[in-house]
Amino acid sequence: MQSQQYRYDSLPTMLPAARLLHAAALNRAADLLAIAGIRRRMVGNAHALGVQLALQRIGHTGDQALAEWLRKETSVSDTSADFLLVAARAATICTDLGIPYLIGGGIASTVHGEFRTTRDIDLIILLPRPRDTERFALALEIEFALHTPDIAQAQQQTQDAAHDRARRGSFSAYDRVSGYRLDVHMSGLTPFDQSQFDRAIPITIPELGAILMIASAEDTILTKLEWYAITPSDRQWDDVQTILRIQGDALNQAYLKHWAVQLGVDELWEVARLHRTAPHHTQSPASIPEIDPRQTHLDL
Repeated sequence: MQSQQYRYDSLPTMLPAARLLHAAALNRAADLLAIAGIRRRMVGNAHALGVQLALQRIGHTGDQALAEWLRKETSVSDTSADFLLVAARAATICTDLGIPYLIGGGIASTVHGEFRTTRDIDLIILLPRPRDTERFALALEIEFALHTPDIAQAQQQTQDAAHDRARRGSFSAYDRVSGYRLDVHMSGLTPFDQSQFDRAIPITIPELGAILMIASAEDTILTKLEWYAITPSDRQWDDVQTILRIQGDALNQAYLKHWAVQLGVDELWEVARLHRTAPHHTQSPASIPEIDPRQTHLDL
């Protein structure tokens, strides 16, 4: 209990870059354990073992079609990898092309909350002009394996959906060196999307010589509540609770309330801010019991 209390008390004072580096170390440790298990189960060259490691890392061990594609499209090997390096490569592509971007998902959760391993990198981008889509595709496929037409399709889907954020187009790409998955979400530049870009936080990681634009704590909470409303997930709810616990009074409550109403997740926000357990669709907010926020944990 004392070690847990120390961990809770120390997290708010830890610099975001330090949290990211610690999370990356957790991922590398998980890779080493996975590699040891893979070597016991199969024999193969470094590339074949690396494909299995990539599949296990991103949670697709039984996907033979993806395995064959990774064999052809990547140079992955049986070594541990650093998701921060992959995030930095993606960020550099966007920065060099002048494409607005921010990073959300598990990386943003780590910046604003507790340490957690991650299987993918969530990149949100804005491609306002057709030529931006082409330039982005050409630059991305140098570093990442992908089906290039997926980019234009995702962009068209986002445009067709207009302001429906739930239908925002996305596609996946895979780092050619590590096999890490990059999930790219297209921004339709709704008022909330614009607010996210305006409030993105630059996180400097001197050890990598990189600067990552990260979604703010408030926008990370709101986005996770949006996705929870679409597809309830314990991980999403736990992330929200952890960010609330760690950030505390630093959160902009008025901003959260305003956008929760605008995004249609105000009831979920009321449940979350009171540190209640994750709601089921059949429950009303008043019927959901409160929990001790310090007992909230992440499913790593």
